[in-house]
Amino acid sequence: MFGQPRRRIVPRRGRYAVRLPAEERALVRGLLSDLRALLSLGPEDPRVRRLYPEAYADDPEKQDEYQQLTLEQLQSGRLAAVDVLEATVDADELTAEQITAWMHAVNALRLVLGTLLDVREDNQPFTLDRDDPDAPTMALYGYLGVLLEELVEAQLAEL
Repeated sequence: MFGQPRRRIVPRRGRYAVRLPAEERALVRGLLSDLRALLSLGPEDPRVRRLYPEAYADDPEKQDEYQQLTLEQLQSGRLAAVDVLEATVDADELTAEQITAWMHAVNALRLVLGTLLDVREDNQPFTLDRDDPDAPTMALYGYLGVLLEELVEAQLAEL
């Protein structure tokens, strides 16, 4: 009989134990430079469109104004989250602020991959066909979804 899978992120009275295997840490570390490069491109790049949702889809003038007001803050916030994840990816324990940054960075990675894979809804069934050329990207998308879920659950357990 099999027990529950071992959690990667475990709440510990205001702190969080991180139990990521070395290969998972290396994978996440490798994705961060790609994400940083994509974030520098801004909302015009179709790969990051989900990171910059339109507030005024029917009014281009208002949308431009909105984007001018929010773009720098959105980019700097996401880059700060990437910086925190990069600095703490090898840590065995995280603070509440660090776990929040991890959630933001992992979610941004997942949104970009979802865009590349043309994922329409989060609740669509996850299937992996090993012969599909997108199979490695789908597997990565699935992994990031599980990691994000564990991050959220760990943080919620502390409320």
